[in-house]
Amino acid sequence: MERTKKNVNLNSIIYALVYGATYLPATLLLKYRVFGQPLSIIIAVIPIITFAIFILKFIKAFSVMDEVKQRVQLEAVVIGFSLTAMLIMLLFLLSLCDISDFGWFGYANLLGFCWIFYFVGWFISKKKYGV
Repeated sequence: MERTKKNVNLNSIIYALVYGATYLPATLLLKYRVFGQPLSIIIAVIPIITFAIFILKFIKAFSVMDEVKQRVQLEAVVIGFSLTAMLIMLLFLLSLCDISDFGWFGYANLLGFCWIFYFVGWFISKKKYGV
């Protein structure tokens, strides 16, 4: 059973790395190179597919965690989601005031902030439960 937990956790980490390895090049390619529309769509969809696989593997890893680790992950997601919602609300309100900079807070940057907020929530929750 312990070996299965390690394999499942390792798989989710590997697929997270695969997602990162497809997202970053796709972003750079689409930002700095010009492709035809069909190829651009394929390049844009590949990271979505790898992210979906990562989420499925992460959910599978979640199912073999003990209750404390599940609680840590749940709180990390809740904190991350809440901080992301607050950031989006702030950016919307600032855009109504004509104070917005898409160079700092574009869609690609929001994704980075989502991950940062998740890890902030994970760190807070881990400290709370002493895991």
